[in-house]
Amino acid sequence: MGHLKHIIITIFLFTNFCFGNIKFSAESLVLDFPSTIVASGNATFSENLIDISSNRFSYDTKTLYGTFDKNVIINYLKSTLKGDSFSLDISKRFILGRGNIVFLTDDIKAYADNLTIKNYEILVLKNNVSIQQNGNQIQSNELMYNLKTDTILSNERVKLKIED
Repeated sequence: MGHLKHIIITIFLFTNFCFGNIKFSAESLVLDFPSTIVASGNATFSENLIDISSNRFSYDTKTLYGTFDKNVIINYLKSTLKGDSFSLDISKRFILGRGNIVFLTDDIKAYADNLTIKNYEILVLKNNVSIQQNGNQIQSNELMYNLKTDTILSNERVKLKIED
């Protein structure tokens, strides 16, 4: 038991870590052996081109799966995502977002209830989708966006509002 106390004290003193391509920091980090990292308080997580900040996250180094909660902000390529809760599966290159989703690029601002990103490329906004671009507003129940080509795709009926 004496060794475990020493490890936890070290973790609280040094809250910046690297694990392979993954970097993370927080005000409080707890390693739940053998493979879970729990971070809280100004938590940050980086993996290649993805940077995530949140109030709290839990990440499993074995399954490469993480959950991020409260005030989540994700920066990826030329876009920013915000929302209540996100899950990241690095092995499947998949992101799931829930609650008060905001998607921002240089010329697009979008809102939705939920989102998915497949292969870190195709973003799908779902439920109560509203996109503002070049003074126009698009509303739909589902809208797809290619993060790599910066193009809007849709397989749902959309409603376009043009503002004067």
